[in-house]
Amino acid sequence: MDIITLSQHLVSEETAAEFLRAKGILKIFTHCPYCYSVRIHIVRRNKYKCYACHREWSQRRDSILEHHRIPMSKFVWALKIFELEVPVLRAVSELGLAYNTIHHLFTLFRQQIYAFVTQDELLAGEIEADESYFGGKRKGKRGRGAANKTPVFGILERNGKVKVEIVQDVKAETLLRETIRKVKRGSLVYTDRFRSYDGLVAYGFRHERIDHAQHFVNGKVYINGIEGFWSYAKGKLLKFHGLSTKLFPYYLRELEFRYNYRHEDLFDLLLDILASGSY
Repeated sequence: MDIITLSQHLVSEETAAEFLRAKGILKIFTHCPYCYSVRIHIVRRNKYKCYACHREWSQRRDSILEHHRIPMSKFVWALKIFELEVPVLRAVSELGLAYNTIHHLFTLFRQQIYAFVTQDELLAGEIEADESYFGGKRKGKRGRGAANKTPVFGILERNGKVKVEIVQDVKAETLLRETIRKVKRGSLVYTDRFRSYDGLVAYGFRHERIDHAQHFVNGKVYINGIEGFWSYAKGKLLKFHGLSTKLFPYYLRELEFRYNYRHEDLFDLLLDILASGSY
């Protein structure tokens, strides 16, 4: 959704609430959540009231907004700004909200993306698999065996999606387990010559390798797609100037999400994710 169209839905808190109800983020109550009576109505301060048990509740109840006092219009703008990858400091200036408020909202959005992405289906067909290393401030060895780095295993379906997973190590047992979890048996998996991939055939996969000491492409045998994702992800993460171990998984899932749905309207998809989440 473009900014001009969105702004027409956010001229007031009432229109913002109507927009969020239409998108399924705010619940449309048809009965009282306390006594289940249908004698309810919206009353003062945008609250619902039950005329059977005389109790009131906020229209934010059972939604992602339930525990936030942020104006609804600014919540929607925060989501739009997040979609556009605006940095937190600039978002603070644009929305007139506290840094901690914006940071908390962005983290909340990433947590919902994390839950959404992990529900994806198995990849199949022609698959590229590779590992990469993220983080670490000390100079020294690069690549496999690098100190103070977080190993990440990636699998890319050609003409399809990519899936990434933080792993404890890059041993054969670890990478084979992740491949089995994410790829349909019988798929053709392309890798480099790293020996941790030796057991793929034994687990029901077809397997071809590219020897990077000789060339990077040999007909259809290459892993340029997943290597392209690593470049994309690391380039995006540079702007954050370091991430905590606790938050890194959420940022990584966000990058997987943005890459996989880069040809779609991410704002509308984010609204659907927030509407379907559990709070």
